[in-house]
Amino acid sequence: MTPQIVGTLLAAGAVPVIAYRVGRAQAAWRDVRDARRSARRNRRIAWAHTLRLAVGALVALISLTVAVYDLAR
Repeated sequence: MTPQIVGTLLAAGAVPVIAYRVGRAQAAWRDVRDARRSARRNRRIAWAHTLRLAVGALVALISLTVAVYDLAR
């Protein structure tokens, strides 16, 4: 094999490998960005659920307090 053929084969093999690695690097950064956005969204959802739970517990405690006060009178 001549050096030109070997060089051509190496280049033909290297171009798809390099393109794949560049594409994966770009996809990895996109995955990081999506994960960050997802984490923010999940955090907001978790806080909303926590807030609803706290408000519900507060309403239940106030209701029980009012009921106990009425029974004590």
